[in-house]
Amino acid sequence: MSRYPSVDLGSIEERIADLRRKVETLMSEQVTPAVSRASGRAQHLAQEMSTTTRREAEQALGVVRERPIATILVAMGVGYLLARLLRR
Repeated sequence: MSRYPSVDLGSIEERIADLRRKVETLMSEQVTPAVSRASGRAQHLAQEMSTTTRREAEQALGVVRERPIATILVAMGVGYLLARLLRR
């Protein structure tokens, strides 16, 4: 004897199958394309950041090569100030 005699298992299985189809459709039509677009944007931004970082590093290296003594003095000053601030 069934514990739940009024439950129609066939109807429940049909509903589950219908829900599964709806979820699969939603994933393929909306979620997957949105994730793909976001991934493409993230890759584009990462490439831009890499290019900008490389360009800025090259400019900084150019300044160091043009003015090595000034660069050393600035680095020492910044180090001194950081040491003073961290002691407190």
